[in-house]
Amino acid sequence: MDNPVINQIFTHKSIRKFNPKYEIPRDHIDIMIKAGQQASSSCSGQTYSIIEIPKEKRISNSICGKQQFILDASYFAVICVDLFRLHRIVEQSGGTNPTWPLTGFMIGIFDAGLMAQNMALAAESLGYGICFAGTCGDRSEEIIKELDLPQYVLPITGIAIGQSLENPPIRPRLPTTMIHHQNKYHQYSADEIEEGITQMSDKLEAEGYYRNVSNKNNYTWRDHMKNKFGGDWLNKVEIARKKSMQNQKFLSQEE
Repeated sequence: MDNPVINQIFTHKSIRKFNPKYEIPRDHIDIMIKAGQQASSSCSGQTYSIIEIPKEKRISNSICGKQQFILDASYFAVICVDLFRLHRIVEQSGGTNPTWPLTGFMIGIFDAGLMAQNMALAAESLGYGICFAGTCGDRSEEIIKELDLPQYVLPITGIAIGQSLENPPIRPRLPTTMIHHQNKYHQYSADEIEEGITQMSDKLEAEGYYRNVSNKNNYTWRDHMKNKFGGDWLNKVEIARKKSMQNQKFLSQEE
């Protein structure tokens, strides 16, 4: 299909090598942010905030962790769920703020995700590379302090944008038949699950992708899913994020 939007979507790839000397024109940054704001938003609440982090601050604190692409990107921002601003708007409008932090958090996650993807698509359409940085959610306690985030504001990801110094292959996806259900949820057979694992593993193995990121031979997508989501990594992340959600009043201490 000869459609520039569709074509742009199908050429998406995460970029982790940026030209550290390149500067994005400010008007392009403004366009990308405004494109993000044009995403759908529940009740027009726009329950998110974007905090731009200049390079000098990325170097001097723990926002970037060990990820070089965050340091090298021309533009980097932390994307947050933000109910604080909504509380202020309701209060100033004469309303009473109800206690709905968990529901608000779910709405905010959806709003922020749509905004972030719109922003990414706009960036790619302007010729830039992008990469989301989940480490900002994992390091939320440190980031809350460094960015002086008030209660009801929680970092969930970062977005790095810049001039790409690499051209990685487009990553495969599961068969569409595995994620598109009709009429009701399809309960997968063991063979269907295996087909999905094989499709992902074979294509990534042919590229040597997981050998490069893990420095292990014969390491596959299957191994990556097992180790990430069935091992200690997720448990540690879960504990850290839950603590931050409690501190920022999205969860009670009992939850």
